[in-house]
Amino acid sequence: MNLLKNKKILIILIAFVFVYLLLSFIVAFSAFSIDDEILNETPRDLGINYQELLIETESSYISSWWIPAGSETTIILLHGLRGQKADPEILNKIELLHTKGFSLIAIDFRNHGTSGEGDFTFGRDEVNDVFATIDYFHKNEGINSYGLWGFSYGATTALLFGLEFDEQMDEVELVGIFAESPYLDLLEVFTDQVAYRTPLNKTMANLLKPGTIFLTNLIYDFDFNSIKKTFGTSRDIKTSTVVISCFNDEIVPVSQSREIVEILGSNAIYEEFEECYGHGQAEKSDPERYKNILQNLFK
Repeated sequence: MNLLKNKKILIILIAFVFVYLLLSFIVAFSAFSIDDEILNETPRDLGINYQELLIETESSYISSWWIPAGSETTIILLHGLRGQKADPEILNKIELLHTKGFSLIAIDFRNHGTSGEGDFTFGRDEVNDVFATIDYFHKNEGINSYGLWGFSYGATTALLFGLEFDEQMDEVELVGIFAESPYLDLLEVFTDQVAYRTPLNKTMANLLKPGTIFLTNLIYDFDFNSIKKTFGTSRDIKTSTVVISCFNDEIVPVSQSREIVEILGSNAIYEEFEECYGHGQAEKSDPERYKNILQNLFK
């Protein structure tokens, strides 16, 4: 009887471990899945002329839109996770900044939109897409002064880029970084996203966290703590930086933006939109304030 009982316990344990690892794998896989839908909208739909350029990288290519306007500073727009430069939100920012007279570059990050494939690291290695873009436009268009506008994934990438900029580039100027709703603690954001996007509640998502971390390291060779570690080991940012966030952001808690500003040091300021109730809704909640912050940063 004891032998039979022990076998049943063993079978239950094996089944539990299997289900746990299966659910953890599904969660890890969903984190690294990028929508392959390609949006067809372009700046021309807004009456804005542009050039579409492919920028060769070390192992792939970056798809970009070049919208010259003759301004001293050219702003690069960096979209959010699972987004692309043809997103309505990016096109809206293109229209806004174009009316202010800025030359613009919008890119699709690796694995997004019409760009090629590459390592997906939630911003850590994607800084190289920005370096490649600036290097291309500096050499081919003679552009020496840049600003960065980024949202969420793009905002975190922009900030990580800014922390590396002075060590890697000395022939161009980075005048400012506008980072909207960047993330710091990827595990916290990820747990909330699992609960938000799947039938799993937050408690279940937290229970799956160890398995997800293990499988992510094993399958994708990625450490979910790497973003926070990168911020934590960096020096103060030297570029004028504005970090903004919505008070009730359901995707990235405002506490992460506040902590990022503390890490970045005296050249970074924080702007919180209190009447803003969603991820990426800052401009809609207070258009004039949003535009003034943008213009003051990149003037």
